[in-house]
Amino acid sequence: MSICRHGPMLIATAICWLALPTWVTSGPSPGAIRLEASILRVRPAVVLISSQVNAEVTLRCGSGPAQTVQPDPYYETGSGFVIHPDGYIATNGHVVTASYEKRNDPTLVDDFVHTAVQKACGPGLARLPDRIRTARLAALAADPRNRGQVQLTADLEVHLSNGQTFPAEVMAYSPALNPDAPARIARQDMGPMDRFGKDVALLKIAATDLPTVPLALNSQGVLIGEPLFVIGYPGVVLNHDFLSKQSALDASVTVGRVSGFKTDITNRRVIQTDAAITWGDSGGPAFGPGGKVIGVATFISTTLDGDQAIQGFNFLIPVETVQEFARTINLTPTADSPFARAWDQAVHSFFQQDYRRTLQAVEAAERIRPGFMDVAQLGVKARVRMQAAGPGGLARRLGISLMSGLGLGLLVLGIWWVARRRRGVMPRLAHEDIRSEETASSDRE
Repeated sequence: MSICRHGPMLIATAICWLALPTWVTSGPSPGAIRLEASILRVRPAVVLISSQVNAEVTLRCGSGPAQTVQPDPYYETGSGFVIHPDGYIATNGHVVTASYEKRNDPTLVDDFVHTAVQKACGPGLARLPDRIRTARLAALAADPRNRGQVQLTADLEVHLSNGQTFPAEVMAYSPALNPDAPARIARQDMGPMDRFGKDVALLKIAATDLPTVPLALNSQGVLIGEPLFVIGYPGVVLNHDFLSKQSALDASVTVGRVSGFKTDITNRRVIQTDAAITWGDSGGPAFGPGGKVIGVATFISTTLDGDQAIQGFNFLIPVETVQEFARTINLTPTADSPFARAWDQAVHSFFQQDYRRTLQAVEAAERIRPGFMDVAQLGVKARVRMQAAGPGGLARRLGISLMSGLGLGLLVLGIWWVARRRRGVMPRLAHEDIRSEETASSDRE
């Protein structure tokens, strides 16, 4: 069988073989890979923060003995990020307000007393008409004897994604921006307080060698349209009915761009973004293209009644505000620590497809600070890929390479055949035409 007779078929076969590695080895784009690597590097350093106020109310429903009631606590959550491996964490001021300010808030005391009266005295008044019953409960809640017997305690905790929980101390604090609030001064029992509402707090926990995030010095170089991503613990995910409790400490990532730069009502600069942010994301870090924190999620846009978020129009505190607060407590943020070095090496090696070194670095990170989900998951992925790259995996890759080489050879052979036809067959046909004309002329003569 002549090879030249089947040239077109060989060319088609060669093209198919050449196309094979494209769909066999296709995967995420380089940009998606860089984004995943940036997220993996910093996600272990993003923390869940819970702020809780507990109450114990001693009251009398009438002439009977006093009762002690513990109403449900006032509880809020938010996000934060480690800015120094020795346990320093940045977040929003309003994330810690419940435990830092509201323990002295008369409104919160009112809420606890009313709840305690309803719980302790409500059943005994159940047979009264609604109007009389409501008035009686209100009178009991307003009774100075009941209002004077309220003991409040506050808990502020930081939850790492490895499951560890630490009590936190507020080292620096500024409340959320509130145009209706009067200017306030620091109170001795509450530590430093900024009167201008910068909505930043720095916390301290008793831990070392923590995962950390790198901070940009400032956000002045950030450009409109630049990509960014935000990491945090949105309440809608944290308390989702369809999600397991085990995934509660798995931080969520949203991606967007810098939409613009605005000023707040005190004429301070804020960064606008279309990245999704909602309740619970407050205090979460926003990272620029270089993988450094450029801002902190602070306030969102809502409907007029305030119960629904309007996505696409959210705002960040610039990172220089965090740097400013760190200086007030003589802290120099740093992302360098033994854990951070080991984890950075693990991520780098994984995306360089050096899975053996990835596993070594993962094991080193685990020895320093065990239990982080991202670290464990990267180790699993590295083992799976290393097994796939074993003898069987190597044979498959060699087979693909050989098929590619064979396809290229067949393509070259096909091109050679076409060129030969054009050089050899076409001139011969022209020569035969000339000879046939000469024969016809001889016949006429």
